[in-house]
Amino acid sequence: MGEKRIGLPARLALKFVPLILVLAAMSCSMPRVVVLKDPLTAGEHNDLGVIYEQKGMLDLAVKEYGMAAAKQDYWAVPYFNLGNVEYKRKNLKAAEENYRRSLKLDPKNPDIMNNLAGLLHDMGRDAEAGALIDKALAIRHKDEYLDTKQKIMGQ
Repeated sequence: MGEKRIGLPARLALKFVPLILVLAAMSCSMPRVVVLKDPLTAGEHNDLGVIYEQKGMLDLAVKEYGMAAAKQDYWAVPYFNLGNVEYKRKNLKAAEENYRRSLKLDPKNPDIMNNLAGLLHDMGRDAEAGALIDKALAIRHKDEYLDTKQKIMGQ
């Protein structure tokens, strides 16, 4: 008995070779990973951090402030905001580090001085806190700064 074969004519089979090769290559190739650049600016990360902080989502706020600081490490605002979050968390050492970094980047900012002074008072360092709040008040006279001074003075 003879074998019966089913097949394509040679000319027709040659037309499918490119398609077969493409399909074979696709099935054997490694998956491609696409890495996208972070589309958000430092300001947008900082703004997200503010939103998270307002909602009490402090871990996410820290992440966003950290990303903002990483994108613009010369910008004082994310470090100031990190200081505020760490102060809320009662992580006073981290709060101080962030406030000091922020103040180093923006040495004439009385808001940073005020918050750092309040923190230093909470740490029992009233002499340093008093000098800092006096410096803030010399730059700008605000009720918040007066409140911090009264707290430091024990009134």
